Amino acid sequence: MNVKIRPKLIIISTAAVMVLVSATLLFFDKPRYALEMLYERPRIEKALRAYFAAEMNRDYEKVFKCLAPSSQYRMTHDYDEFLADMENGTVKIVKYEVMEIYGLRPNHDLTTYPDVQRFAQAEVDITLEDTQTKTTGLYNYSFTFLREGGTWFKG
Repeated sequence: MNVKIRPKLIIISTAAVMVLVSATLLFFDKPRYALEMLYERPRIEKALRAYFAAEMNRDYEKVFKCLAPSSQYRMTHDYDEFLADMENGTVKIVKYEVMEIYGLRPNHDLTTYPDVQRFAQAEVDITLEDTQTKTTGLYNYSFTFLREGGTWFKG
């Protein structure tokens, strides 16, 4: 059976699919955020890995720079206070494993966080060592990451 497909039908079908996909992305949050997460996930993970590398190397200047400028900590502590907190700490990160990055969402509270464009969550398994007792433990944390000025930071 020889079926001849008309070019006009192909164009109309393609246009209808494009309108449907565009409407779905425009009006429904979940598909739009899922698509945005495909783009943002590598950037969030890069920020997360930079933060943990700095923590594990005890590069406190880089750790401080990885913290979101609008985070509660950065708004209430300067670098010297941060440095004192870090140097007096008895816990260090031995290793970490990224479990999941999820929950990408826009900032719905521009009054409290005027410079934040997006939020995301990162679930991480972390092995911590108490440097005084030499004991270790595995912990699961959920960290908030913030995008400010197009850059991702630890919240």
